[in-house]
Amino acid sequence: MPVAAQQGPAADKAAASKVAAPNTAEFDKQLAQVQEHMKLMQAQMERMRATQDPQERQKLLQEHWTSMQSAMTAMHGMWGPGGGMAAAWAARA
Repeated sequence: MPVAAQQGPAADKAAASKVAAPNTAEFDKQLAQVQEHMKLMQAQMERMRATQDPQERQKLLQEHWTSMQSAMTAMHGMWGPGGGMAAAWAARA
């Protein structure tokens, strides 16, 4: 018999109680950081569209790539252990 089948409802409740309650203040802080990253990346894209210089466009593209990686790192923290964004949004309701 599989181990999961042997554990039953009591094990499910114990596992659920181990999940930390989401910190909505921390989530809001991280969300604000992600929003700032998005604004920066949108401005970078606008400057890339506006320039006619291929070298300047390449420089802006590299800056945009770096910004994207930074934003992804910030978002990764939001999806970390304990439910991440989904748990924080559920706690707000």
